[in-house]
Amino acid sequence: MEHYMKLNDSPFQSVKRGVKTIEIRLNDEKRQQIQHGDKIVFTNLSTSETERVKVIAIKKYDTFQALLKDFTNVEVGFSEEMQLSQKLAQIYQIYTQTSELEYGALAIKIERSI
Repeated sequence: MEHYMKLNDSPFQSVKRGVKTIEIRLNDEKRQQIQHGDKIVFTNLSTSETERVKVIAIKKYDTFQALLKDFTNVEVGFSEEMQLSQKLAQIYQIYTQTSELEYGALAIKIERSI
């Protein structure tokens, strides 16, 4: 199955370079459909460029904080010097804490498709 998601330019470029290997999403109804082996087509919100990746693993978490503690900043697309509170602040600009409590968080391990 193929899924479509949008990314800001910086994380999109990290995916394109193969540096960002974990996509963080809310585990809502749409994301619950994602399975190992599926494809994701990311669209750059700034340029409309696309990048296709393969889902190689999925892990569910109760919170974004728990998820972030399992991965390096680079794996999830943040700069190395960012602190946990800064990463959470960025995530909460996209998702509400109420939604996080309702659905939990999802770490989608990806690899670039050739």
